Amino acid sequence: MQRFHCPACASEIWFHNTDCLQCGAGLLWRPEAGGGAFVQTGPDHATCANRAVIRCNWEAMAGQRLCRSCRHTTVVPDLSVPGNDVKWARFETDKRALLALLGALGLPLSDAEGAPSPRFEFRADPMDPRAPRVLTGHADGVITLNIAEADDAERERIRSEMGEPYRSLPGHLRHEVAHHFWQVLVQNDPQRLQDIRAVFGDDRADYREALAAYYRNGPRRDWAQFYVSAYAASHPWEDFAESWAHVLHLLDGIETATAYGLLGPTGLPSNAGALLGVPMKRLAGPWIDLSIALNAVNAAMGHSSFYPFVLRPPVIAKLEAIRALISQAGQGTGGL
Repeated sequence: MQRFHCPACASEIWFHNTDCLQCGAGLLWRPEAGGGAFVQTGPDHATCANRAVIRCNWEAMAGQRLCRSCRHTTVVPDLSVPGNDVKWARFETDKRALLALLGALGLPLSDAEGAPSPRFEFRADPMDPRAPRVLTGHADGVITLNIAEADDAERERIRSEMGEPYRSLPGHLRHEVAHHFWQVLVQNDPQRLQDIRAVFGDDRADYREALAAYYRNGPRRDWAQFYVSAYAASHPWEDFAESWAHVLHLLDGIETATAYGLLGPTGLPSNAGALLGVPMKRLAGPWIDLSIALNAVNAAMGHSSFYPFVLRPPVIAKLEAIRALISQAGQGTGGL
């Protein structure tokens, strides 16, 4: 994330701010192709209809009630249930950051008819404990997310039960959107499909059977040598999605660290769109140095690791395949 300043008083503001904490000016994010900028609320800049409900700080699209981000959401939880508004708002905050990043990378965010794509459904588990739970996942351009994960205690419980080193809302969003872009960018392009299979394996392996085996037996013993996470070893689709998520972690993380002067002189570009053009071997060095330092700081403060993953050469090669795919696919799409 870049650093931003209030258009009224130039004080530093955050990407999720609805108001400047210094001067009180109302803030709106105006997304544009390849980036965006903050403007002040006013007659010429309409607020999104969801601003009062989930503190959405994006500008409404011309002639519409909703902003570009909220138009991607097609299902919201029952807001008459206490707490659902807070959980939904937390997911939407991170979804706006995701869409801004995807737009900066030039990835397509609409379908052939011009409708927002992917679509997001934020659902809550049914009140009846005997009813099936909502499963987070992707199917044909629709990303379903269980808003229970917006509760820190619940997410930590699941992370512990699953034996995962890391579980976050941005991580969920980045992982699930990868499955969407597999369908959009890879599966119907014979050359790309061949290239991706050469790196991640044959996705025609039975998916349900592979996941059942993973949950029954755990990952292969040598997974850490070849995969960014244990779950990535379950099936080529999950390897692709986990690797995609980590490419976004690196691009967004390096951009943010550069903006705050945490990396020192690296010679790297300062924004995610330009960083996308840098080979992953070049990006991995500064990222590994940064993560080692921040892991140590977190340990000193009694927190879990900032980035509890090891980027070995086979993993970096997979991240490079994703970076190259995004770089190629993002050329000239216009993003948001």
